[in-house]
Parts: sequence; C-alpha cells; structure tokens
Amino acid sequence: MELFVETSLSDLYLAIIKNNKIIDKICEKDLVKKTDEFYLKLNLLFERNKIDIDSINEIYITLGPGSFSGARIGLLFARTICQISNKKLFIVPTYKLFEMQKKILKQDFNQIKIKANKYNNYLIKLNSNFSCELVENNNDFDKFDYQLFEKKLPKYKNIFTQCLDVNEVELLYLHEPQIGGK
Repeated sequence: MELFVETSLSDLYLAIIKNNKIIDKICEKDLVKKTDEFYLKLNLLFERNKIDIDSINEIYITLGPGSFSGARIGLLFARTICQISNKKLFIVPTYKLFEMQKKILKQDFNQIKIKANKYNNYLIKLNSNFSCELVENNNDFDKFDYQLFEKKLPKYKNIFTQCLDVNEVELLYLHEPQIGGK
C-alpha cells in the first residue's frame, strides 16, 4: 500500500492507495494549523482501515511551495518514516500537481497561483523561463481538485520522482517564510 500526503496547500489531504486506487482518504478543507491535526487524522485513517505504518511501502509527498508549516510537517513525517524503514519516498513540487490538473482539463498551464499565506499567493510561470513571485492574495489562487486527482491517480503518480537519499530532500521555499505576525 501507499500513502499520499498533501500538507502544503490550504487543505490537509491524506490518502491510502492500493493498486492505483484510493481506498480511503481524509480531506480537511482550509485547515490553518495542520501541525495540530496531522497525526490525529493520520491515526484515524489507519484505524479506520485496520492498518499501521508497517502496511505502507511507499509515501508520496509534495514539497511546496505553499504553507510553510504544512510542507514541513509532511516532509518531516515522511523523511523520518523512510529513514527508519525500507519505505520508498516519492516527491514532487506542489505546482506540478496543478500543472497536471490543468493539462487534464485542457486549460492553460503556463501560470499557476498557489496560496502562500493569508496575504500572498505565489504566481508561478512555467514557460521556458520559470519564474515565481509573491503577489497579493485576492482569493484568486488555483484550487486543487481532489476528485480529479482520485479519478486520474496513475497520471498524477507519474509526475512524482523517487527520492534515493531522504537526507537530501529540501522543501521548495520561494520566499522567506513568515513566522508569527506580519
């Protein structure tokens, strides 16, 4: 079985995958403090399916950009589990999920907006000269379609890369993280 962990976007999304199908998931919409809920929801998911971490062979995570604390909790969990076991880690920048989503929906995928915090969005341009800038958050950021993800799971899984050295994985921060008040 595999575990998909998405913590860098506004939502907390955890899914158990078997034979390229989501067998169970938890999606907490617009969860600000993912660090408070991550392990509670993960344990709930495992309990509901009568499994434990030993049942998982592969872990899929996104590396940001997005929520600073959210991205960290996902990576720290996956890195720790993979360091103490023989589990495989697969990684992808978060904007690649949106690029795939837009390709599937036949939309322009050269520009993606990801919520950075309540004040800013990342404006990512994927043309020949990749660029990223912080722009004001006018609630016009792209939303990830989890139902499409679940329906087209094999396509999404193909964009992930296996990480051979978990100690070398770094989150994708495209600006200095804001800790505390503005």
